[in-house]
Amino acid sequence: MALIAGGAGPVYAESGDDPVPKAPRITSLGPYGECAADPCAGAGGPGMPGRFSFAPDPADTDVTGYRFQLLGAPARDIGAAEAVSSEVIPETDGVHILSVRAKDRGDRWSAPAEFRFKVNRIEDAGRWRFDDGLADPAATVAKDSAPVGEPDDATLHTDGSGWSPLARGGEQDRSLLLDSRDPRKPQEYAATERPVLDTAESFTVSAWAYLTDTRADRVVLSAPGEQEAAFALHYSAAEKKWAFRRGARDEAGTAHIRSLGEASSPPVRVWTHLAGVFDTKYDSDPSNDTVQLFVNGRPQGRPVVAAEAAPSYRPWRATGGLQFGRSRTAGAFRDHFRGRVDEVAVTQWARTERGVRAEAQVTDSGSPATPLVAHWDAAASGGSRLREVSPYPARDMRLSPTGAAFRAEDGSLALDGTSGHAAGSGPVVDETGSFTVSARVRVDGAALEAKPDGYRALVAGQRAGAGHSWALWIRKHGPGAYVWEFSRAALAGDGTPVEVTVSGSEPARTDAWVDLTGVFDAHQPWSSQEKGSGTGQLALYAGFWDVTHGWSGVNRSRQGTGELTAGGVASGGFLPGALKSLRVWTGAMTANEVFQQVVTPEA
Repeated sequence: MALIAGGAGPVYAESGDDPVPKAPRITSLGPYGECAADPCAGAGGPGMPGRFSFAPDPADTDVTGYRFQLLGAPARDIGAAEAVSSEVIPETDGVHILSVRAKDRGDRWSAPAEFRFKVNRIEDAGRWRFDDGLADPAATVAKDSAPVGEPDDATLHTDGSGWSPLARGGEQDRSLLLDSRDPRKPQEYAATERPVLDTAESFTVSAWAYLTDTRADRVVLSAPGEQEAAFALHYSAAEKKWAFRRGARDEAGTAHIRSLGEASSPPVRVWTHLAGVFDTKYDSDPSNDTVQLFVNGRPQGRPVVAAEAAPSYRPWRATGGLQFGRSRTAGAFRDHFRGRVDEVAVTQWARTERGVRAEAQVTDSGSPATPLVAHWDAAASGGSRLREVSPYPARDMRLSPTGAAFRAEDGSLALDGTSGHAAGSGPVVDETGSFTVSARVRVDGAALEAKPDGYRALVAGQRAGAGHSWALWIRKHGPGAYVWEFSRAALAGDGTPVEVTVSGSEPARTDAWVDLTGVFDAHQPWSSQEKGSGTGQLALYAGFWDVTHGWSGVNRSRQGTGELTAGGVASGGFLPGALKSLRVWTGAMTANEVFQQVVTPEA
């Protein structure tokens, strides 16, 4: 049998007198060596290209090309002339296998040759959790928990306590609080005593930011020299965007090389993950150095070539300690942050997109950390307002003048299905990142049955223009045929708004309390070759039994603005029934977390 190319890969077919090619020979050109024994000696790191040459077996004289791939990644076909140097880029650490087949003039393929090599794990140069205030609220030092090297603890310079219970890890966490509003007091920040990174070499910095003020530039993280910052991860008031910038030189008035966020006027008082990557391409040529901003794990535009953006650029080393909450420009510290900073990590490596996505996930004992950032509770409410009871500053919802009233006997908000609803200011999460929403709802079956076929009633949703950036619904398909839905708004390639919806797999229950939960996981899919399938996964839970998953199918999520509503909107889609609570979490809950933290026994 011989191998020929067909469909997604080589398939077997009968060969004639011409022998099938033998497995080719693979030679590493660096930096990765072949694993001859375990444990394997590693090299490089995720994202560092490996170069290899391919040659036919000495017995073969008619090899015309090769097909090669890292197992689990797409294959590439090249001609024999190109085989003297071929590049593969491992996206993760650990052991990888390079598989190569040779092809002859008859388009027959050899058995695979394999080259096994190990990619080193990249260790943190520094990591600050800012949970130091849990054990000692009076502490003034944030410990560096990086596993290697001498720790670079950060000293807090704040007005009183520098810790906030509003933290990305949830209730059993703390964040760095930098939110003084008194202009008579010193500006707040934290700093290490010495530089943490060699900013002339590749590096990645990342942090969770909770911004509360956009009237001026707000720096989350920076590394200063004598006059300028080697980098600054920040909010730009002029552009009204997140940015990652690098100073071309350590000189007053130097040019700023910037990678800007794609979205203007990002939401405030929400947790957003920011990362900046400086990439030297692992060589000494500064002409190909790039800077790249990531927001919630997603690259913002193309990498910016530093030398093209600023001809005066030269890579240089910061001389000052890492700054949390301020930067240096023209020799003076300024652009102080207002808000909270959490989960800062820096590494002396240019992380891949996959690596940044992994960094954007916060875990607690192995499970995703999902802090509750808004909770509207009908049982705690009265009068004309649905009360918000979480520690976060989400606002109460206002009840509509008619059709909505609190019911003391079961602690719910009754909605008449005609005009009743509640509305408040939103959004309460950065919707380009992962989030979870859940409503405890009971639908009046008789009232819904009286609605026309196709009627779609809003349980809760965040407005975005004429539609919703996310929403929970119940839809009537026909007599007695109802289904739950969770929808997300996104933007197609041409900027056109698109709605993507996942529907329940079981008929929706009416006349009973149901915990209806929608989850948007922005960190799926993981691998770069899957980018075309969308930026995230939707999941819908209706109580314990009805669980549905689906891909978003688009590449850009749409951020909501304006009102967050429950029970309907002025344009229609009013819900007949009652609502007990509406909750929103930052982060994507797993199925186990939904069942343990959201769904109640009576649901």
